[in-house]
Amino acid sequence: MFRSPIVTIMGHIDHGKTTLLDKIRAASVAAREAGGITQHISAYQTEVKLKSGKTATITFLDTPGHAAFCQMRTRGAQITDLVVLVVSAVDGVMAQTKECIKEIKRSGVPVIVAMTKMDLDGAAPEKIKGQLVELEIVPEDYGGQTSLIPVSAKTGNGIDKLLETIILNAEVMELKDESASPLEAVVIESLLDKSRGPVATLIVKKGTIHLGDQIFAESISGKVKAMSVSPATPSTPVEILGFESVPPVGACVTSIPTPTQEKTVVSRLNQTRTDGTPRLPIVVKADVQGTLEALLSSLSDDVFLIASGVGTVTDNDVFLAASSKAQIFAYNVSVPRFIRNLADNQKVPLFESKIIYEIIDDIQAQVLRLLDPTIEETTLGEAKIIAEFKIEKVHIAGIEVIQGEIGPGDSIHLRRDDAIIKDTKVEGIRQAKTVVNKAKSGSQYGITFKPYIDFKVGDAIIAYKS
Repeated sequence: MFRSPIVTIMGHIDHGKTTLLDKIRAASVAAREAGGITQHISAYQTEVKLKSGKTATITFLDTPGHAAFCQMRTRGAQITDLVVLVVSAVDGVMAQTKECIKEIKRSGVPVIVAMTKMDLDGAAPEKIKGQLVELEIVPEDYGGQTSLIPVSAKTGNGIDKLLETIILNAEVMELKDESASPLEAVVIESLLDKSRGPVATLIVKKGTIHLGDQIFAESISGKVKAMSVSPATPSTPVEILGFESVPPVGACVTSIPTPTQEKTVVSRLNQTRTDGTPRLPIVVKADVQGTLEALLSSLSDDVFLIASGVGTVTDNDVFLAASSKAQIFAYNVSVPRFIRNLADNQKVPLFESKIIYEIIDDIQAQVLRLLDPTIEETTLGEAKIIAEFKIEKVHIAGIEVIQGEIGPGDSIHLRRDDAIIKDTKVEGIRQAKTVVNKAKSGSQYGITFKPYIDFKVGDAIIAYKS
């Protein structure tokens, strides 16, 4: 008996990976992703109808394209049977495309290329094929062994052929259903839910998970209290409740305990520095374990990680940051108002964002200023916040420009009580109902920030360039 293939979708950011899956699943996952970027790995098992009239089940694993998620993409290649490499027929081979190809070659997993955006005027398929050949991904019509399928997620053209090719490859691989074997599954996502406790999404590779089973994810034990699919057989993605704590993403789940031998990212980051150079102390909180790991792996050795965890920022995080003179970075979590107020009272900078690279960029900028204090900033303009408005859930700062000019996209410091407490950027500027490109000295404007900062009337903002 054969099992369903596990297919990982890989490729550069904005080349249409999630949109392609949307078309296959007739869903709209992409519209719910912050900034239009897939921030987590997601697994979907889809039943597809082939031209022959038969139906087949495929498990799709959607991996992010942003560079910060290299480890998550690597993990996807390790648990997959087949990779679909998505390459835009307009944009061609990009940075993350090359990274994906390296991971595919390292894993030795078969690959199919889906050339997307074929419906656009700028599509240049022959040029893209040439770029792939240079990276030793040779299409069949160029004499190679790689299937290259032109597709359009918008029109649906080519998707049937892509699915047929996936199933054909799976049949050649003769994937065996090892339901009776000892359990072997992989954690592809995990989080701490305040009402349900630790939650883990797994993909079963071998064996079967039943309700009530005792399971282990490295050194973390658990008993399956609830599961989204019962029983969960090979190739099945399943959400599990019952772990004693949040298991790390990538952990192997078995029916017997297997202590981990690998050092964690946190221990690597907290190694003692011997050269005496300063490090930036931070506390990091994220919505799920996978994203937390991606954030931590993006940090340089010039960062001192005081603490990290899954879930919203707590009062303990604030007090710990205050005692360590650290700042808090919160990714995609809702921070209560009283925690923001506590952070302000404790003079702890709190940076919130739903876009991962905004957090990474801010940390890197601060590290550069820390390592090289001689980096000079040129002040572009200064203003005072004189009012606060809220229109359709958008917080707007009413400002009076004191000197210089401030424009959309400018980097700014937020100053309170003669101390800079937060950094962000100007998103937009209006004067009454008119959008303006510059806020000039002597006039009043409404201004929005991205990422959002919890400003107060009386704060000052300083626009600068470095």
